[in-house]
Amino acid sequence: MEKKNHYYNLSCCVKVLVPFDETEFWTHFLRTRAADVIDGGTTNVLSRYLRLKNYDYVVRLTSDCPNVPPMVINKAVFTAIHQEMDYLTNAWGEYRTAIDGHDVEIISSKAMQWLEDHAKSDYDTEHVTPAIRNYGSELRKGVLINKEDMSMIKTCIDTPDEYCAAVRRFESSTMKRYNAIGRGINVFEY
Repeated sequence: MEKKNHYYNLSCCVKVLVPFDETEFWTHFLRTRAADVIDGGTTNVLSRYLRLKNYDYVVRLTSDCPNVPPMVINKAVFTAIHQEMDYLTNAWGEYRTAIDGHDVEIISSKAMQWLEDHAKSDYDTEHVTPAIRNYGSELRKGVLINKEDMSMIKTCIDTPDEYCAAVRRFESSTMKRYNAIGRGINVFEY
């Protein structure tokens, strides 16, 4: 990655981190896509992240937040790079203003090394980043704050009912998209 006058030469690769018992499914599902599967234990999620190599930053998106808008991801990535953050998120508990389900975390390679050295409790290795937020005083940390607090809106998927609600929202959006296209209206997603 080169930093020149606020322009960045970025390259990225997609890694899908899954528990051992989901390896076969995800390997098959991603066989025609430019993504690799990294598997690991079900409780030590951090161990999967520590197997990543040759990166400046990791963008952490979790499977219970499948609808994070690309503009939220872009804002987080470019803020972390430009501000030289070791950790940046929009989902930091008491500072959260983002929609619950638009969670993004950016973790530098320095912060990942710090986690390898310091995250030892079962809670820290299962949840990956709380140790950074709670103890990593030597790391540069930041939080993205919305102008309006939307943290009471929930789009993450933690239960079967929330999954059904997400499917309904997706179907509704799809129908509106098709209806607009059917009427000759240009559609732009965000």
